[in-house]
Amino acid sequence: MRRTISAVLVVLGCVCAPLALVGFWMADRAVGTGRYVETVDPLAENSTIQDDVADRVTAAIAEPMRELDTSVPDHTARMAVDKVVTGDRFPEIWRWANQVAHRRMSGDPQGGNLVLDLTPVYEMAKGELEHEGVPAATRLPALHPEIELLSATDLVRVVTVRDILVPWRWATLSLSIVLLAVGTALAGDRLCALVGVGLGLAGGMTVLAVLLVVVRDTALSDVTDDGAQGRVFVTVFDALTRSLWTGLRVLFAVGLVVAAVAFAVRHVRSSPAGGSGSPGGGAREGRG
Repeated sequence: MRRTISAVLVVLGCVCAPLALVGFWMADRAVGTGRYVETVDPLAENSTIQDDVADRVTAAIAEPMRELDTSVPDHTARMAVDKVVTGDRFPEIWRWANQVAHRRMSGDPQGGNLVLDLTPVYEMAKGELEHEGVPAATRLPALHPEIELLSATDLVRVVTVRDILVPWRWATLSLSIVLLAVGTALAGDRLCALVGVGLGLAGGMTVLAVLLVVVRDTALSDVTDDGAQGRVFVTVFDALTRSLWTGLRVLFAVGLVVAAVAFAVRHVRSSPAGGSGSPGGGAREGRG
């Protein structure tokens, strides 16, 4: 019975460990708008972000251009958009779009999809076309192109997980430590229990890593026709989860080290003692 209780406590402690890690990561990267924006700011220089923003805005311009029956080729619109996304003001636009998106995430999650509003890029591209002498640019409608980061359903899920894990992160961490300590103390063979703790910790981190990969791959496979939605989400997701992957790898390594050391010590202790059992020692005792 005691062994069963010990095993259950160790398993529960190993389950709490990745939950605590995610809670601390979300508190650091996903709660404060400033910290979130600081993380994604450098992505304004990322070629994937620039290309996909340009694709979405170019498509928004090209469709009404064709309806206006102009002879302006699509590549002219693309050149105007490229000037914006590679220009000095795009980092400011990117920062603003992410600030708005994060405030939306911090508010009521029931209000719709979480999107990046690309209206400033669209308006500046219209200005570039006007500057290049494209008369139809002045007749382009007021549009609000956007790239979806999370659907309304996924947004509710993320906010729900955040609202559970972040406030309870310290409690989850403390619970994990206590459960692992008590489970090890109750075990008949504590070194064997430590092997289980180490392997369980590494296993919990492995499960978390698999979940992160699944989320990433799902985002890439469930995209719109131009693929921009998935690629932008994955680029932002990779930037945000970089610190989570670091913590995950550290805890995975700690788990393996704990298991290896405990196993080695247990193996040494279970092997026959070298000195007292040697033939020479017995002969000397006999002669004495």
